[in-house]
Amino acid sequence: MSILRSAWLLPAVAYLALGMAPALAGEASWQKAHDAGWKAFQEGRFAEAGTSLRAAEKEARAFGDNDPRLATTLDHLAWVLCAEGRPRDAEPLAIWALTWREKALGAGHPDVMQSLNTLACLYDAEGRPDEAEPLYKRALALAEKTKGPEHPNVAAILDNLATVAHLQHKEAEAEAFYRRALAIREKDFDPANAAPTLFNLATLYLDERKFAEAEPLYKRALAIREKALGAEHPEVAVSLDALGWLYFESGKPDQAEPLIKRAMAIFEKALGPDHPDVAACLCKMAKVSTAKDRLPEAEACCKRAMAIYEKHGVSETPGMAKALADYAALLKKTGRAAEAAKLEARAKAIRANTSK
Repeated sequence: MSILRSAWLLPAVAYLALGMAPALAGEASWQKAHDAGWKAFQEGRFAEAGTSLRAAEKEARAFGDNDPRLATTLDHLAWVLCAEGRPRDAEPLAIWALTWREKALGAGHPDVMQSLNTLACLYDAEGRPDEAEPLYKRALALAEKTKGPEHPNVAAILDNLATVAHLQHKEAEAEAFYRRALAIREKDFDPANAAPTLFNLATLYLDERKFAEAEPLYKRALAIREKALGAEHPEVAVSLDALGWLYFESGKPDQAEPLIKRAMAIFEKALGPDHPDVAACLCKMAKVSTAKDRLPEAEACCKRAMAIYEKHGVSETPGMAKALADYAALLKKTGRAAEAAKLEARAKAIRANTSK
């Protein structure tokens, strides 16, 4: 199954909506650091976002644990850590923010909806869809009640519920969620908001091997993202990578290669050379190189991908299992069955652990 990208960019919580008295000590510096961090996150500058939000966290803690700004900051910092490929580091921050909001604001408050969605997306990113699903459903019910059934936040959560249904092999349910989300998105004043839904619906079709249905959706999502975000944004790379993989899966490695290479270059520049998204591209490039009978190049890609997963601290994840399995297949192709068997055993063990 192709990697799914949840539509997780819900709007930042407005400071004035929190109902706090103005002009508290440190208010201006917290606001400045928080807003700079959230803006950097939305623009794909994740290292900068983390630095600013850590500064905002320091300011927020000075207000005390009962101040809403700490929950807001930790919730948004969790998004940054997840985008950096660190959902496990993000999880305690998201849990703290959700617990505080439920206790201080009440279970029906709109900010609780945002925290539910944040934590669910982290579980989704960690390959824990069964834990994500009930949180998404709670978030959806809150969004529909507090925002209305046609609000963009409803569409975002529907996207996320659809990805969970997809991972659970409930394809018809996933398509229904995506179609409802897309109907909401296409009424939105900002056409860029349709890109995640188009992308995810295309991914569903790709996994069902409906290439003709998937291709125009991927192309439309890519065009929207390039126009709205610029050619070097990580979300543009996500679209390039997916479209390239569609071409590979449909037997067109020559069309796949330049797209996946461009995606990898963007990820390396925006996220660093050791990010898991770079590793995922390397695994795809190994497949492309193998198809074009460039076996030494394919092996180098496999080795680099595994090294990234090890270095990044995500060596026991589905991404690593896939990298191991891909390398094992290549080793078999080059007559190294004994080495391949060891990698296959490790991949099997990782998959068994992550499916629990």
